Amino acid sequence: MPFDKISLFTIGEFAKKSNITVRTLRYYDKIGLLKPSNYNHAGHRLYSQSDFGRLQKILTLKFIGLSLKDISKIMNYDTRDEDLKKSLQIQREIMKEKVYHIESVIKSIDEAIGMLNSENSLDWGKFVNIINTINIDQKWMEQYENASNLNARIKIHELFSTNSKGWMCWFFEHLNFPEKANILELGCGTGELWQKNINRIPENWNIILTDFSKGMLMDANKNLDKNSNRFQFKLVDAQNIPFNNNYFDGIIANNMLYHISDIEKAFSEINRVLKPGGTFYASTVGKNHMKEMRQIVSAFNSPNLTTNSWNLTESFQLENGKDKLKKWFKDIELIRYDDSLKLTDEAPLIDYIFSMPGNKRNSFSKKELQKLTDFLHYKIMKNGYIYITKDTGFFKSKKL
Repeated sequence: MPFDKISLFTIGEFAKKSNITVRTLRYYDKIGLLKPSNYNHAGHRLYSQSDFGRLQKILTLKFIGLSLKDISKIMNYDTRDEDLKKSLQIQREIMKEKVYHIESVIKSIDEAIGMLNSENSLDWGKFVNIINTINIDQKWMEQYENASNLNARIKIHELFSTNSKGWMCWFFEHLNFPEKANILELGCGTGELWQKNINRIPENWNIILTDFSKGMLMDANKNLDKNSNRFQFKLVDAQNIPFNNNYFDGIIANNMLYHISDIEKAFSEINRVLKPGGTFYASTVGKNHMKEMRQIVSAFNSPNLTTNSWNLTESFQLENGKDKLKKWFKDIELIRYDDSLKLTDEAPLIDYIFSMPGNKRNSFSKKELQKLTDFLHYKIMKNGYIYITKDTGFFKSKKL
């Protein structure tokens, strides 16, 4: 029998339906991992239907191998009902990686057993191999957080952008490569540029998607689905590109250069692997990008919220990008994208704020989170929406 959406369950009822102990629920409440949705007049805990989704997420991440401390750091990403599908998809991919890891350990153990059966002697190298396989750092939490955070940032633009032609489609239309070309994307993220334009990609483009994050490459491969065989996927640091000189007709760095610690080294590498006459497309943002978002966070004036991460783009912005490029490239042209946000719902805005480095939703109590929700809701009701400036564009240049 399906649960009634307005049903509330006592801690005993919730524990029985979930097949876990009341003691466990009390402990999760104590450490802030799973707070009850409400309390009755006597102060007893009451749980709602959405709490089953939160509990499922906790138990899944625990089964994967994360500690309760790690789980508490990521519990508040994509937990609303409308985000449940995305949350489950991410959990599924991490579970598949966990299965692959376990199968690798089993394979190593089987090899050791096979050695003992055939030789009846110990090759300690086999046991070292088992240890190394067990200790492979799969970075479960980092992958989960990255995917959830990036989803929150993409979602706000998809829902509230005033330009009906999304950035990825607009940007793709400006890519001017030969009909037959070797193309490299640095920092491909989830592969959204290609996913959004899959039917417009020329058949003779040889496209290599790279990222510094293994988790992002996995997401890109998954999102491109049946079309993934049209691409190559490689784990690459833009400061050390593992390809021959003069190999690529075109290189794309879509909103990623400001993440690089040594941007001069990256430019040197991009210049090296780009063919003479090849084109480099580097997108970024300007100083005024999302400026109202920073103002909102500052006005809310919470010690648990920061805007420091918005300054990370300063190493390569629309205002200074040309000066940084001209040492390595020529014929540099800046093309801006006309867009803004009109936010009519505070929830995606809250998700965006908490997706930024330094802002953790689990540092907020339910009372504080409600205060932030009310603060943003009032701003929306006052004018009908919250206006957010977007200042984005790209530099098109040729190899010097």
